[in-house]
Amino acid sequence: MAGKNYGLIAGYAAGERGTREAAREGVAIVVVDAFRASTTIAVLVSKGARVIPVASIEEAATHTGVDYRVGERGSSKVRGFDFGNSPTEIEAAELAPGATVVLSTTNGTRIIGAARGAAEILAGAFVNAHAVADELATGAYGDRIAVVECGWEGRRASEDESAAGAILYRLRERGVGLDERARRVVDLYLVRPEKTLRRNSAARRLARLGYERDLDFCLAENTVPVVPRLEGGAFVGRR
Repeated sequence: MAGKNYGLIAGYAAGERGTREAAREGVAIVVVDAFRASTTIAVLVSKGARVIPVASIEEAATHTGVDYRVGERGSSKVRGFDFGNSPTEIEAAELAPGATVVLSTTNGTRIIGAARGAAEILAGAFVNAHAVADELATGAYGDRIAVVECGWEGRRASEDESAAGAILYRLRERGVGLDERARRVVDLYLVRPEKTLRRNSAARRLARLGYERDLDFCLAENTVPVVPRLEGGAFVGRR
């Protein structure tokens, strides 16, 4: 375990309001939407894509200069788009080299929009928890960090809370200080069984729509070791 990383402090926030407050404070923000936007973004950038997050389906549908359109509403693929918000579908696809992708989802891209104005915006999930935390622990993104849970339509989402806990736990291992709320989220992450995440409302909705493989993918930790960073309006990846 690393020694104390003096000067670096990580906190936790939730939802659109918490994200906007963190952005106004000028911290580096990690947007966590484990089921599935942050996971999908990680897969896309691992394949060399640039990912432009937009809030509305209309904006995604009319966005120019893109190779693929990815999106969902209510967890279902948007009609006419190339892919749904499915990391396994995209992992199996052959994308054009250096593709530009526009992405719109029910929760994740809306929260990314709320984070505008933050010092940095990263996308984090279970699949890249260590990569994101290790990058932040270098201090290259500033000395204040907020890991934010997207939730579902304004409500708490246990999978996002646990994925945020995985990132915060790794930050603590790297010697980063955590505020009181972040410490509570880590404690919950450490005691919450994965099986409870497989039974929550989001998981049941995905299973009902035939996305069981996405659940397995999204809950696997540290399988996509990339750091999606928003640069010039698009997420790009660092390994």
